[in-house]
Formats: sequence, C-alpha cells, structure tokens
Amino acid sequence: MPSIEDLLHRRTDLSAFVVHFTRTTARATASENLKAMLDDRVIEARSVFGMAARLAEKYEVIADTQRTVCFTETPLEHAWMMCEKIPNRTMSFSGYGLAFTRTFARRMGANPVWYLDITPGHDWLTGPINNMVSDVEKIAGDPFKGGADAAAEADVLRLTPFIEQMGAPLGRRKEFWWEREWRHVGDFDFRFGHLVVVFAPEEEHDEFEEHMREIKVKGRLPSLVDASWGLERMIAALAQVSEPGPFPE
Repeated sequence: MPSIEDLLHRRTDLSAFVVHFTRTTARATASENLKAMLDDRVIEARSVFGMAARLAEKYEVIADTQRTVCFTETPLEHAWMMCEKIPNRTMSFSGYGLAFTRTFARRMGANPVWYLDITPGHDWLTGPINNMVSDVEKIAGDPFKGGADAAAEADVLRLTPFIEQMGAPLGRRKEFWWEREWRHVGDFDFRFGHLVVVFAPEEEHDEFEEHMREIKVKGRLPSLVDASWGLERMIAALAQVSEPGPFPE
C-alpha cells in the first residue's frame, strides 16, 4: 500500500516547491535584485501584506511585524503564469527568482496564505478579524495602554500577515487564491544548497552562472532554468543534458 508521500509525489497539480520571483524596484532591476539575494543568501522582507496592512501604515513598529517574503506554490512548469501581465495585479514579475522545497520553507517558518471570502454578505470570517485589528488600533492610539509598542505584541498580528481576501465587494475583483501563496514573516535566509533552481531568462544563464561561481563558497551550483520553459526542458537542465533538443545543434 503506497504511503501518503508516494501519492502526493504523483499529484501533478501540487508542487513540492515554492518559488520567490523578484521584481524591478526604484532601487534596482529584477536581475540586480536576484543577484543581490544570491550574494547575501537572504531575501529581505521589505513589504507589508495581510489584513493589518492599513494599521501598519500608521505605526512603524507594527509594520515591522507584518513585513513578509512571498512565495508561490505553483508547479515549476507553470511558473511562467506568475510572470504574465494580469489585470488588477499590483506586482509585476520578470522571470527572475529562486525555488526552494516546501519542506525547507516550512522548516524556516513559511506558511500558506489563508484567503477569506469578502463577497457581500460573507463577513463571518473577515468581520472577527477586522474587529480584532480594530481593538489593536485602539491600544496603539492609547498611551495609557502602552501605545504602538504594546499593540505590536497583540496575538492577532502574528496571524494577519498570513490572511488575505478574495471577492469583489466594491466592484473590483480581488481573486489571487490561485497563486497558492506562501509567506514568511521577516527576512528569509538560505544557503546555495537549499536552492532547487534559479530562474532567469535563458539568454542570461551564462552571466548568472559566472556570477554564482564568483560568489560560491562551497557545494554544488544550483541549476538555471527559464520560467518560460516546459517541464521536460527544465528536467533536461536539472539533469545537465548537453543537447536537450528537440533538434540537433
């Protein structure tokens, strides 16, 4: 009788990996940001996410508890979807990123995002969360109760970075549950040995391989793949096949 592990490894709709894609920011391009992550072996948690985001905008000490690193559980062969231009999406990714096993991500404290339905009339989940965040806001604004420093210790703020919403209550649809997002609160540290693959456009693979050879301390170099490749092309890269085809060079 097969174990649950054996069965799950045959589920092509599930992924054993999580992927973090970089993006172009005011400070650097997506390519430069990926190189910086490889240099430092850390993905910095720079952005606030979750149902306490509005409160975090008012108090920096609370923002520090809500900054996360985001991943997608999308199977590697479907990673290209995450780099497409999608209406109403606030983030734009360019095919540069890092993949880790879900086992490693969980060990480091990453967790799947919980999506709550905000369809009009479906407030039995979002209502209680919003009420708890409002209670925290009252503490933050009351110096006699400890102010923002005391509010930042509230239990609900340990949960809110992992909670998002889905629905279209005001006519603007927010439906990103299909990304199967995972998050890690705070910076995400790793070593080269923890990397499954590095994503970069194929024409930049030689450049990235040279960069990794320059900064590698010891151990194997991770394989480079292009997010636009199909599964078999990725397998060929992981197996270091010299002529993946389909035609002779």
